[in-house]
Amino acid sequence: MILGNHFNIESNGLLTFDPEVLAPTEPDVRRLSDAIPVLYADNVNPSDQPLYYMYRGVCFKSDKELYEQNDIRYDITVILPGTIGREFIKTVGHFHPLKPHSSETYPEYYEVIDGEAIYILQKNNRNGDVEEIMAVEAKKGDKVFIPSSYGHVTINPGNQPLVMANLIESHFSSLYEPFRDKHGAAYYYLESDDGKGEYVKNNLYQNSVGLKLVAAPNLDQPVNLKSKSLYEAFIDDPEAFKILK
Repeated sequence: MILGNHFNIESNGLLTFDPEVLAPTEPDVRRLSDAIPVLYADNVNPSDQPLYYMYRGVCFKSDKELYEQNDIRYDITVILPGTIGREFIKTVGHFHPLKPHSSETYPEYYEVIDGEAIYILQKNNRNGDVEEIMAVEAKKGDKVFIPSSYGHVTINPGNQPLVMANLIESHFSSLYEPFRDKHGAAYYYLESDDGKGEYVKNNLYQNSVGLKLVAAPNLDQPVNLKSKSLYEAFIDDPEAFKILK
């Protein structure tokens, strides 16, 4: 699925798709009002300002049956650039539920199609406090695997829209409460006085856990993607993505 070929991004961040692509007519929208419970700032006025758009279940018409047979969904998300106060625009974040009859949660696979991203991966203990946290810095073409037991938040630290795709099991519902209960992840990413970004600890977490910084190319990949996009890799070898189910 190639930006500029199979779909395009408009100046407002919305996507238009080639006629051969199946996609929602209207995306799901997360607005400023939705994000208030997880923001660094505590004096934000609610508004309908869009922060990001989610197009769930995107595929070529010819591939629809293959995705349905494998219970896998391909989504495209556009996170707009900018800040809320000093905080760079981000997703509200979520965890995944346990797989049936398993002690593991559903994993997920991401790919940056355009722009740049910071993926916050956070593992909590049984008390809901942070046990491990890392910030994965990713650029166009990078893939990021979200392992079992990790919640995640995606941040757009750049000055252009972040366009990313994900592969995920198509039936489960995400868990938003762990991040909402703590007013976000264990670290925020804020614009500093010199215009750069800085990580600031969320003091609602009792544990003092250091943030690990990782470049996406240094991550282990459970699927041999080579130079393929996530979409291509799944179509070529759906069996390799059984790890998501």
